[in-house]
Amino acid sequence: MIRQGTKLTVYGETDVGQIREHNEDFIGWDVHLGLVLLADGMGGHNAGEVASELAVSSIRDALQDVLGPDMASSNMIDFNDAIREAIVYANDEIIRMANERLECAGMGTTIVVTLFHGDRIIIANVGDSRMYRLRDKEMTQLTTDHSLVQEMLDNGYISEEEAQLSASRNLITRALGIADQVEVDVAQDTVQNGDIYLLCSDGLTDLVTDDEIIQLLLLSKDDLKTGCRRLISLANEKGGKDNISVILISLQEAYSDSVGLQ
Repeated sequence: MIRQGTKLTVYGETDVGQIREHNEDFIGWDVHLGLVLLADGMGGHNAGEVASELAVSSIRDALQDVLGPDMASSNMIDFNDAIREAIVYANDEIIRMANERLECAGMGTTIVVTLFHGDRIIIANVGDSRMYRLRDKEMTQLTTDHSLVQEMLDNGYISEEEAQLSASRNLITRALGIADQVEVDVAQDTVQNGDIYLLCSDGLTDLVTDDEIIQLLLLSKDDLKTGCRRLISLANEKGGKDNISVILISLQEAYSDSVGLQ
């Protein structure tokens, strides 16, 4: 739950792009819980979209059970553990379905989850779907990609410029549904009035630069719907090589504890 006096506004869209025949991304949120989720599925036939939807629904259901009004206001919940356990549960559900349905064999998905609680956010991710924060015209990536290129970059084998051009930049090293055990990155950050948060799949960031994202967010910070559509349109104008999913979140001080959904 967000702190009293703060208005949380969320808007998101997902687009098939210009090349793919179907959309394997899935997005969702629960504004009253302060919960936002985005998944980028993979797998043959339609299995990727099965994995991404199952991930979002499983995590949302698990956290709704844990973070009811009575529990969320208590000091008994470790929110990092709650999100991590919900993602592990989603991993188990994806593997279970893949084992039960032949057409779903080998399916998997990335996931990025954020939960707003009080004056903090908890961020969790597996794979290369990302979360950014725009604050005072400066954009910061709050997640780290679990990808081969990111590992090469971290180890100093390639430069930032080489990473952007690498043919291997979409090879991920972690995903839900790939193994019985999944390692989840979880972090926390402090929110400030006026923050804009972006969750997105790599269909956006593979084609649209950070500078372009910042420019469009600054132009649309008071209209999240327009901001989402401008970002998706720009990715499509640049080729739309993959599915494109974008969720924007704004935090504004309000005179009541109401929350809004555009």
